Amino acid sequence: MEHDPIIKEMADDIIKLCDPFQIFLVSKKTNSKGELTSFKLCIVVDDKYESHTDLETEILLNTDCPVPCDVIVYTVSDWNECLDDDCTFAYRVDNEGNLIYEQVK
Repeated sequence: MEHDPIIKEMADDIIKLCDPFQIFLVSKKTNSKGELTSFKLCIVVDDKYESHTDLETEILLNTDCPVPCDVIVYTVSDWNECLDDDCTFAYRVDNEGNLIYEQVK
């Protein structure tokens, strides 16, 4: 699936900042012309990033996105713990989100 250049640039910036394991596009909104107006990303990072909110803030402060965007961060341990529970946001993202980046090992 082809991604909007704004989303791709944001993902590239996030990869440079925190070397995530995965990035999911959770949602995106467009106007009547098909132009991106906002989007939400979910990022799975190494457990060394204990404070999700600090990393979310760092990402939003150190990236330049021309449209409103939201970033949700999970450590890999929290992510894996939530994947089996169909009531969690992580479960929904893993099953319905669009994986736009996965770290190659």
